[in-house]
Amino acid sequence: MKIKVVMDSGGLMNKQETNQLGIDYLPLQVMINGQTYMDGVDLDRDFLYDQMEKGAKVQTSLPPLGLVDELFQEYKNTGITDVVLITLSNALSSTNEKVQIMGQEHGLHMHTLDIYSTLGMEKYMAIYAKRMVDEGLDPETNIARLKESVDRSCGYLIVEDLDHLAKGGRLTPMAAKLGGMLKIKPILRVSKDTKGRVDIYDKVRTMKRAIKQTCEIISQDPQLNAKDYQIVIMDSRARGYAQYAQDMLELLVPGIEIERDDLCPVINCHTGMGSIGIQYIYRR
Repeated sequence: MKIKVVMDSGGLMNKQETNQLGIDYLPLQVMINGQTYMDGVDLDRDFLYDQMEKGAKVQTSLPPLGLVDELFQEYKNTGITDVVLITLSNALSSTNEKVQIMGQEHGLHMHTLDIYSTLGMEKYMAIYAKRMVDEGLDPETNIARLKESVDRSCGYLIVEDLDHLAKGGRLTPMAAKLGGMLKIKPILRVSKDTKGRVDIYDKVRTMKRAIKQTCEIISQDPQLNAKDYQIVIMDSRARGYAQYAQDMLELLVPGIEIERDDLCPVINCHTGMGSIGIQYIYRR
C-alpha cells in the first residue's frame, strides 16, 4: 500500500507550502474580471485583496479536472494505491465528490470525510493526515481520527460587507442593503452542527461587538481547553479586529495556542474584504 495525502486550496496554504510538507495540492480556480487564476499557484492573497478593494468582479470554480486527471494518472504509473483526500465542506463545494469519482476511475482507493469547514480546519486536517501516513497508520484509522477532530471543532465568520454574501446566495440583496444601512454584522457559524453550511448564528450591531460576542461564545463551549485545542484567527486586511479577537480570547481562554493568518483567496471571494474568521480546532 502506497498512500498520498491530497488537499485543495481552501486550507490556508499554497502549492509551494504543501509540496514542502509532502502533500499534493489541487488549486481551485479564481476568476477576476474574467481572467482565470489558480489559487495558491499563480494567485496570491495580496493580489486578490488589491483587486477586490478596487471593486473587481470575482468568482470561484472547481480545480481543473484535467489537472486532477494528470495527478491521478501519475499515481497509477508510480504505484500509489490509496489517497487520503481533504477538501473544503461538501456544502460549500462539489470538489470532494468530483475528485473522488476521478480517483476511482483511475483505480485508486479514495479515503475521505466531510470536514464541514475549510481554512484553518482544513490545514490542520491535511497536516495531521500526512503525519499519520508517515507514522504508518492505515487510511481507515487516519480518517477515524480526523473525524473525531471534526466532531469537536467549530468556526465562526464575521463579515464587514454583506453584499458578497448576497451575491453568493447567502442573503437576499434587500437584506444585505438593509443590514448595511443598520450596520448589522451577522455572526456566521460553520461546523458539523450546520452540516458545513454557512448559518447565521446571531446578528449584532457593529463589527467590534460581533467579535466580542463570538469570542465569548467560543470560550463558553464546555469542551474547549488550552491543552487539547488551538484557535486560528484569520482576516482580510482587518488586522485591528483580528488583534482585538486575539486579545479577547487570550483573556477568556488563558494559555490556549492562537495562530494568525490571512483568509485564503478562494474563501475571501465569498466573504469580502475586512472579514474575520475564528476557528477552534480539537487536536488529536
